Amino acid sequence: MTSTAQAPRTQYPGLDLERVSFDEAKGWRCPLCKALLTSVRSLGIFTAETGLLTEPTELWACARPCR
Repeated sequence: MTSTAQAPRTQYPGLDLERVSFDEAKGWRCPLCKALLTSVRSLGIFTAETGLLTEPTELWACARPCR
């Protein structure tokens, strides 16, 4: 069995990946609504040309869709 890794995503509807804050990149705040995260869901792994996400980074958001 072989596994295929997916390339990091470069966009997400309504989210400016180049403006993700440190708290959002670390999974402490939701990058969609800015709330403190207590239960989470993965948005996926992302990368951007500039900002904090120049290395592939998994972003987390509110467990219940916030928007």
